[in-house]
Amino acid sequence: MPEKDGYPIVGEYIIGTVKNIFKQGAFITLDEYGNKQGMLPLSEISPKWVRNIRDYVREGQKVVLVVLGVNRERGHIDLSLRRVTDAKRKEKLQQVKQKQRSEKLFEILAKELQAAPEEVKMIVGGSILKKYSSYYEGLEAIAIDEKAADDLELEPKWKKTFIELVQKSIKPPFVFITGFVEFRSYEPNGVNIIKDALKKIENQKVEEHSKIEVAYISPPLYRIRIQAPDYKAAERMLKAASDEGIEYMHKNSSIGEFHRKIEEIKKQ
Repeated sequence: MPEKDGYPIVGEYIIGTVKNIFKQGAFITLDEYGNKQGMLPLSEISPKWVRNIRDYVREGQKVVLVVLGVNRERGHIDLSLRRVTDAKRKEKLQQVKQKQRSEKLFEILAKELQAAPEEVKMIVGGSILKKYSSYYEGLEAIAIDEKAADDLELEPKWKKTFIELVQKSIKPPFVFITGFVEFRSYEPNGVNIIKDALKKIENQKVEEHSKIEVAYISPPLYRIRIQAPDYKAAERMLKAASDEGIEYMHKNSSIGEFHRKIEEIKKQ
């Protein structure tokens, strides 16, 4: 794992390796900071009473910790394990995994370009970090839309090869949700009313990097499938699209209802 210069900051989550365990805690090697050492005191291992430290950590184990204090003059770094929530631990491990994937991609790119790996990382990675907060954030943006690479300062040959590699290697970070609308019309032009209502859903304005698909299930049921970068955005678009279609049905003296699951309809 590439190392960072200097010291971590208070509140930062880090990856460490348990080096030594003793009666009052453990010494931790900070993997991301030039193998500097930090101290994990007994009181910061678990909110519960710790009878045996090795029930929680073992020599050689990789752990996610949060930095409680830093004394640069003395070289002291105080760490905590008990203050790291499951969500934060998973988030940090995911960040590390994404960084490793990014750097592996730079290595592959260097081979394809017949360039030095450090040169590729400096030029391509450095260009990404001018616009994005991490390598992987930039790679995901290019995986979603290759035009995102236009903002990077790369030579045409490098950019073309880079885009092809990213779109082949990185899966866009999308989520998918589904809902159902039930449309009925007893008007003389009822078929056209339903078709127009479905078009209203399909043509609903979507947020960036999102998509709406409408599929026929069986009379009078239709499925709405939303693709979006995150669940909040997906839920917003699902509601807006279904509301648009239902409102159109009601305005034309017809029936329109939304169901999140097919089971809801079967219970009626």
